[in-house]
Amino acid sequence: MSLLSTDQVTIALFPDRLLVSRTRGRFRPRVTQNKEVVDFAAAEAPGPAWQAALQALVPLLSATSLGEATVTLVLSNHFVHYLVVPWSDGLSSDEEEMAFVRHCFERVYGDVASAWEIRLCSARPGSPRLACAIEATLLDALLVHMGPLNRRYRSLQPHLMSTFNAWAARLVKKTSWLVVAEPGLLCVALLHEGCWQSVRSIKVGADWLDQLPSVLAREEYLVDCPLQCDEVVLLAPDADQSLPLKSGKWRVNGLAPTDAALSIVL
Repeated sequence: MSLLSTDQVTIALFPDRLLVSRTRGRFRPRVTQNKEVVDFAAAEAPGPAWQAALQALVPLLSATSLGEATVTLVLSNHFVHYLVVPWSDGLSSDEEEMAFVRHCFERVYGDVASAWEIRLCSARPGSPRLACAIEATLLDALLVHMGPLNRRYRSLQPHLMSTFNAWAARLVKKTSWLVVAEPGLLCVALLHEGCWQSVRSIKVGADWLDQLPSVLAREEYLVDCPLQCDEVVLLAPDADQSLPLKSGKWRVNGLAPTDAALSIVL
């Protein structure tokens, strides 16, 4: 691969589709072709929910399909478990910190969390931190299929984190609810000046937009945080209604594409 290559491919894996975005350029990336949507039947239980997405991904990884592009994978929130971990002054090493984070996951999710791979996001000292967990079998399978790309495989990003990173400049300035909507699932997080206060994934139906005010009211009640916040930032590419919308006390504003690199999630 040429080190000067600026071609980039982002592939988002969802339970019933892949979204493929191709861009070019380092500082002002531009879309080089229309976003590709690969539809497929969602995996059926009792197999893993990500199995169908992985099978659909494999043909896209051929050399002829990717050319010299670098590749970023975005994982649906259906495939990721999140947890806000409180700060602890009593942890003196990375090993102690990860043991504490794993304990937090097992306390919330049970023994199944012992088989998950966990990553902890950075945060300023004294602040809660967001932790992400992925089934180890999924991570292993991705490493097998992405391994031949070597340095061209740039990163693996959970959908919630890719959304936060894309709009961090907006989210770090205030207190707001961040809602990332996927078919069948809402990921609802409370942020204060860029610090994670709470996060929860909630299964919903097709009428989730009508349910959103009650979902937010319940999350506000459950959050162990004194912050009062009525502003909602929503990423909802499949929403039928136009945004912003006012529903009760909630002021809901949609995230709109402002950069070619963000087209994968919209």
